[in-house]
Amino acid sequence: MAAIPVRPDTPGGKDPAPDPGPPQAWDPTTVHKPETVNTPDGGKTPDPPPVPKGGEGGSGKEAVNTASMDQFAKNVAQLVPYVIEARNRMASGSAAVVHPGGFYDAYQLRSTTSGPNGGGGLQQKYYNVLADLAEGLQDISDGMRSVSKKYTTASQLAKMKTSDLQEALSDALADFQRLGTDSGATVTSTGGPSNSTGSGNGSGSGNSTTT
Repeated sequence: MAAIPVRPDTPGGKDPAPDPGPPQAWDPTTVHKPETVNTPDGGKTPDPPPVPKGGEGGSGKEAVNTASMDQFAKNVAQLVPYVIEARNRMASGSAAVVHPGGFYDAYQLRSTTSGPNGGGGLQQKYYNVLADLAEGLQDISDGMRSVSKKYTTASQLAKMKTSDLQEALSDALADFQRLGTDSGATVTSTGGPSNSTGSGNGSGSGNSTTT
């Protein structure tokens, strides 16, 4: 058996001398340390907003507490910037892209998590859901403000119909329905019930009516 050739880049053409120091335990954190740390970023946590308290003493006159409506609208609106910040972190080019090894299962993991080049898979799904949530919260705030301005007395509020409230919050309802769809959930319409009847014969044809 031929001798193993000496590496030409070793001093004098000889094998390097062994390390004279004592054996050391290998510390895996000193080499091949990943560039990104797998620790979730907690982000910012908003302080709880003030909540209106019950009135004290009363004047004997009934009135709609529009201040509570306005405060509720303001509290909901304060959540929007935090949702937008989370959404932006999921945007294509901003979120971390999975870089697995070069084998089939790894490619499947990358495609499912962030798409082949980012901006796909779960990353895009979370982006869409957070975008829908931000719009829904803002529309709730805007809808409550519109109700507060329109119904300023108890008599006006007594005349408000359910359809009026649904109209004020219709944009928010659409946002949350879209959120459910973007998340992969099965969403049914809340715009009102629909009744349908149908009949068919043995040949496979039938007539149906919808109201």
